[in-house]
Formats: sequence, structure tokens, C-alpha cells
Amino acid sequence: MCGRYTLTTPDLEALAGLVQAEISPALRESHRPRYNVAPTQPAAIVCEAEEGRRLELGVWGLPSPWGKDKRPGGFINARAETAATLPTFREAFARGRCGVLADGFYEWSGPKEHRQPYWFHAPAGQLLVLAGLYRDHRDETTGEVTRRFLILTTTPNHVVEPHHDRMPAIVPRGQLHRWLVPLPRSARPADKAALTELLGPAPDDLLVATPVSHHVNSPRNDDPGCLAPEPSLFG
Repeated sequence: MCGRYTLTTPDLEALAGLVQAEISPALRESHRPRYNVAPTQPAAIVCEAEEGRRLELGVWGLPSPWGKDKRPGGFINARAETAATLPTFREAFARGRCGVLADGFYEWSGPKEHRQPYWFHAPAGQLLVLAGLYRDHRDETTGEVTRRFLILTTTPNHVVEPHHDRMPAIVPRGQLHRWLVPLPRSARPADKAALTELLGPAPDDLLVATPVSHHVNSPRNDDPGCLAPEPSLFG
């Protein structure tokens, strides 16, 4: 599972340059450093469309395509291994793949009475593009349309494995175009399978694990204090 992540850079233009995308007006207006992105909150995603690649403002939580959602905020994660074939996600997998911009994500481990938060991030603070799915959702009450997304998860690498049995699927470097471009209606099962194969565990040297402050435990806290170093009780 991936339930919190970070995107701490204030430089939106630099992020756009890294993924070679234009910036939507809504994202340009709202972007700020994020130290504790939580479900139901808006965040930056990159999408490919006929008019080109854009950084968009999305809301974390993908509603059911049938409008009968037992999860008020929608699905925040889906398994990368099965998303291409499950009825709930297969249309989004075919034509609604996105990248979720991040520079780290959190997991908690240790005994229930003292769960230690860890921040998993690239050693030099490089951008991570988490594999996601999106769908534009219309609120039946207000008529407002929002772009909603989830994060795909995969089996953990050796860095994450001691802490959790799942990790976000990270789009491999050089494969962003392949991941984002929608599949044609004529796509074969093998085409989806080839995309699924991109989403294995990240290389072990891509991430380091840093124990951080329990300040991050509350989604109400979204400030640099979330990343304050904290010696781990569990090694």
C-alpha cells in the first residue's frame, strides 16, 4: 500500500522540464512544496493527451466507474499485477495511465504501540514518477468535474521489504512516454501485459530509507517537520 508521499520542490518549472510537459493553469496556481500528501487531497500528475503532455492537478482517490463506491474517497491504490484485467480498472489502465510526481513516500513499521515512519526517497533527491491511473469524475450533486487518480503498487524491493509487503510502482527511467501513451481500442492482451511488466519492484539502489518524525502521522501536518530525522528504535 502507498498511503502518503512527498513532492517537496517548489520549482514547478523544473519538474515540468524533467517530464517534458506543459503546466496546467490550475496546477500553476496551487503548487507548493508537499511534505505529506494524503488521500482525497489535490496533487500533481502528468498525463498524455492529443494536445500533448501536461502536468495536471488531480485528486487522490479514484471512484468506481459505476458510481457505486463503498469508499467515500475512492480507491487510493490498485495492484499493478491485476489492474489491466480487473473490470474496475481495465479501462483506466488502457487509456488513463498517468505519472504521479513524487520525491519520496512513507511507510510505517514496528510494533503497533510504536510504529516508526520511514521516508523512502532517492539518495540525491531525484524525482520519482509513480505509476498511476486516472479518470475524470463528475460530481452528481455539483456537476463539477475533477481528475481523480490512484497509485499502482507492486512487490517491494529489498529496501522496502523489511517495512512493508507492497511499494509504489515507479515508472522506469526512459519509459515515461511508453507508460503514458493511451492504448488503441485495438490493443491486444499482450500490449497490456507488456506495460504491466514495466511495474516490477524498483532497483534497490534507487531508494534509501530514512526514519522520520511521528509528526507525519497526522495528515493535517504538511510541513518540513514531517521529514525531521528521528533515530529508529528498530535499526
